[in-house]
Order: sequence, then structure tokens, then C-alpha cells
Amino acid sequence: MPIAMPRGVMVRTITFWYPADHLGIDDWTIPLATYFDDEIQPHRRLLAAAPPSASPLLAAPRSGHRTWCAGGPLNLLDLAGTGAIAGQEARSRFRRWTRTGTVRGRRPRPAEADLLRAGEQTYVAYHRLRRVVGDVLVVMRNGWLPQQPTASTPDALLAFVQHATGLLAQANPNDVLITVAI
Repeated sequence: MPIAMPRGVMVRTITFWYPADHLGIDDWTIPLATYFDDEIQPHRRLLAAAPPSASPLLAAPRSGHRTWCAGGPLNLLDLAGTGAIAGQEARSRFRRWTRTGTVRGRRPRPAEADLLRAGEQTYVAYHRLRRVVGDVLVVMRNGWLPQQPTASTPDALLAFVQHATGLLAQANPNDVLITVAI
């Protein structure tokens, strides 16, 4: 069940970013148990860089040509590929919306409708970046440092995902991303 934030933003997915040296934790899956409950579960939304053998990917693999996972060390994830696939999916949804007025067989919700009206470039860019950082990016450095949109407007949503992916661009390849769904 999505969470409505005071600024009108709906939170459906959260991405946790654990720096490689976060509190000296060697097994990054252990602290996640304190955050997961019946409502929050790992969400396979990231593309693995290569099929895992015995690699430490969370909730992987799923059968098929691509290996989707809920997270793992950045050097095992294909974030560019993840974003590219999300961009293609968003472009398809945008074109369907222009033809039928629906997205995934339903009328778009208010924030999504605003993004659609902002144009194909904005809509696709937002969803391409959001696939990686989710609705909220929580940086686990010296405690929780949540990064989230300041409003549910297209400009604020796009600014958030651009800022959050910019932060990730500075990450160490051994840092860990974990995506969860609410």
C-alpha cells in the first residue's frame, strides 16, 4: 500500500544505499531485517550486470534472459541497463496515453497525469531515473539521510531523481543498493 507524504508525493518504492564501509557491517543483509515487515518487501527492479553464480544479489535470480534483483553491490548491477529498460517502458506508456488516454489500462493518477502532460521527454527521463532510486533514496551514512521530492509536481519529481542519481554517480563500486516495495 503506497504511503502518501505530506507534500503530496506517493511513496511506493524505497532504495537504500549502503556505503561499502557502513558501520563496518560485512553482511549488509542483516540490518535490512530490522526494516522489513509484512508491508515492506525486497522489490526486483534492478538489472544484474551478469547472471549471478554465487553472487550476493538480493532476491535473485528470476528465470528468463535478464536477471532482475532487489539489490546488491553496485559493481554487480547494471544501472544503465535498468534505466534504459525503464525508459523504453515509459515511452511505450506515454505513447499509449497519447492514443487512448490510459496508462496500463487505467486513467493516470494526478501526479502521473501531470508528468504525462509535461511531455514525453520529462515523463521518460523521470521513469528512467526513478527505476534506480525509487520514490525515496535513503543514504545509510552516519544514520539515515533520506532524499525525497519536495513536491509532487513534474519539476520537483524530475529534480529529485536527477539529484539522487547524481549522488549515486559518486558511489564506490562496492557500495550496496537495495530496493524495497511498500
